Amino acid sequence: MKAILIALTMILLCFPDLGEKVIFQESFDYPDGELPAKWWSEGNQAEIKEGRLFVNADTGQFRLSTVWLDQELSGNIRVEFDVHIVSSSDTANNINSFLFYADPNGKPLRDTRKERENGAYTHYHQLNGYIFTYLANGDPSKARVRFRDNPGFNLLGEEFGYECKIGKTYQVMIVREDKRFQFWVNGEKLLDHVDNGMNISDKGGLFGFRTWHTALWWDNLVITQLD
Repeated sequence: MKAILIALTMILLCFPDLGEKVIFQESFDYPDGELPAKWWSEGNQAEIKEGRLFVNADTGQFRLSTVWLDQELSGNIRVEFDVHIVSSSDTANNINSFLFYADPNGKPLRDTRKERENGAYTHYHQLNGYIFTYLANGDPSKARVRFRDNPGFNLLGEEFGYECKIGKTYQVMIVREDKRFQFWVNGEKLLDHVDNGMNISDKGGLFGFRTWHTALWWDNLVITQLD
């Protein structure tokens, strides 16, 4: 038995990613038009366009949008995706991500979507979840990254650096490992925060894309369970 345990330990040491499992993958390769069944949007309506998830919140009715993936997430995970800003008339260049979002009363978010039909940001501050905000800080050559906790819209971390430009595709990676959260862009670690105040058992829910005053597309979403 001891020899078997030693052998298993050696395997894990040689292959540290053995416990990782891709639990969701989406390339948005559908005909132009409506979103696939697992997705819905609030605010300006998202659509499939040229094999990508596209939303125009630059000149649209509300100039903001949230796009939800209807799949429960929890535990240690890694979220990766491509994103590309098409236009932003006031250089907002706003790329937001919602993580572990849930209704404190236990109602499925899809069932209450009518309450957030206009996509106003304040609707989401009353729910449970985390927000990662990546945007141009008045200058596309210098980005700002903010990490917030809800309910309450509490600022947990803020960093400045790198860039957030129109017409460039960025590879974003969000990692949660226990109480540690990281935000990466194109291989650059822009934020690394330990949330000592979190109640881990309460942090589970949906993932969502979010933007403000920006037209952009997302593609190649991969969610990996790290537990």
